[in-house]
Amino acid sequence: MNSFFALLAILAVILSAVGQLFLKVGANTRRVPMWVHRALKPYLNIYTIPGYGFLFIVTILSIYILEGMPLKFFFPLFISGNLITITVLSRMVLHESLTNRKILGICIIIAGIFLFPL
Repeated sequence: MNSFFALLAILAVILSAVGQLFLKVGANTRRVPMWVHRALKPYLNIYTIPGYGFLFIVTILSIYILEGMPLKFFFPLFISGNLITITVLSRMVLHESLTNRKILGICIIIAGIFLFPL
């Protein structure tokens, strides 16, 4: 596995977490253009549209990464890394709670990431 693809995978994790953060903020915002129908306001606002853009970039990037990295390595790295990153970002940006159970779960995930290649 090339280290270039590993770096791209880490970039994909970060971009995915940022995109999800935009979607979370957008789901709770009421700032939308007047032309957007009331039923679409949670889906089409100034936060969700960039969130969709980030996730689209992650999709394209993932396809490219899978050309140089086996799925059995990329998928666990992406899912576990995304879970950790979004938990940390939601604590830092959205001030969501970080319980002892979440911290224990993150520690178990990190241990699994290091034990997986063995």
